Amino acid sequence: MLEFVKRYLDALEFDFVSYRYRAAAFSGLLMLASWAVFVIIGPNWGIDFTGGTEIHIKFDEATDIGDVRAALRAMDLSDDAVQAVNGMESGEFVIRIQDAAFGMEELEVEMADALVKLYGPDWVTEMRSSAEVSARFEIDYTGDLKTHQEVARDVRPLFPGATVSPGRNDNTVVVQVPGLSERIKDRIASSLGDRSFEVLSTDSVGPKVGGELRRQGFISIMATLGLVLIYVAFRFDVGFAPGAVLALAHDVSLTVGVFVVAQIEFNLPMIGALLTIVGYSLNDTIVIYDRIRENRDRYRRNDLPTLLNVSISETLTRTVATSVTTLLAITMFLVLGGPVIQNFALAMVCGIVFGTYSTVFVASPMILVMEDVKPWLQKMVAGPPPVDADGEAVATGPMTATEQRRRERAEVEPKGS
Repeated sequence: MLEFVKRYLDALEFDFVSYRYRAAAFSGLLMLASWAVFVIIGPNWGIDFTGGTEIHIKFDEATDIGDVRAALRAMDLSDDAVQAVNGMESGEFVIRIQDAAFGMEELEVEMADALVKLYGPDWVTEMRSSAEVSARFEIDYTGDLKTHQEVARDVRPLFPGATVSPGRNDNTVVVQVPGLSERIKDRIASSLGDRSFEVLSTDSVGPKVGGELRRQGFISIMATLGLVLIYVAFRFDVGFAPGAVLALAHDVSLTVGVFVVAQIEFNLPMIGALLTIVGYSLNDTIVIYDRIRENRDRYRRNDLPTLLNVSISETLTRTVATSVTTLLAITMFLVLGGPVIQNFALAMVCGIVFGTYSTVFVASPMILVMEDVKPWLQKMVAGPPPVDADGEAVATGPMTATEQRRRERAEVEPKGS
């Protein structure tokens, strides 16, 4: 069976390049649609980018996911923030709380009451709070100046692990209280009643850190595309580079579009998946580009469309075999890998499909476009050619033998004859 498929692909003669206009229209519409849904609908950002807390818990006995969702609704949280792990019967759940300030209201009240108890009701003039991985309180006070060491000594018995640092002004101190996630665990425990559970892991990301991760993820993808442009231009030809970058941007855009439309969580591993897609698709493109370069040197008399079709056909068996085998392995991760790796595997499945298509119908046909555009770009860069007194163009490079004979005849023949 496999031998039959191989022989069929080896013998296949298909005019891939003739479909370049339809493929360009199809791919262009899909890319525009992906960008539109990204702006209009927006991705379902995970806590890696929005900030928040993720808690992995395991109940001592089998617990229905509906009970956990009811407990979350009682806490005024979205009931779709819980996900079963290792099957419904395992009693393991991952709870994601994307509100980075969740639990801060109670902590603010506790801090205000503690300061009243320690220094009196008129000591605090203003208290500003922010929620990162730890709760941060910037406190302005009146009365006698206190060093931050004195405030730390008074506060730590009430808030274990608290740190105090000087503020911007002499009468300002900054108190940071760790363990905001611990208070979230207590809230979950009280909402679940007498059901006992064990906390397996806790991850917290502050909103500022999440925003920075989002920015750096975008920069990493754009920097990768820029480096690919330079690499392909140096290894092959300037005319090859735009096609490779356009194909990679096509693959990334369509994969992101699928995740936005399906509202699948967009987290930090997704950035890794997109960069992996770029690497996979680029490898596929480089293989075909290598064959195009070899055939261009070998068959100099063939026109470029024919040469592209021959090169794609010669590498088609390798392209299909690589894509299918990789797809089979990634599908196993998608089906059996569990929720931790499922999003990554789904992104890779999309990337393999889109990457195989774009290598053949986007990257390769772009060489034809660049061949048509290259003379126009060269004229733009070089500017208008110099002319002599008679208005004729003057050659700036070495004169060919034909041009030299033409000029000699023009000098011998009388003007106006």
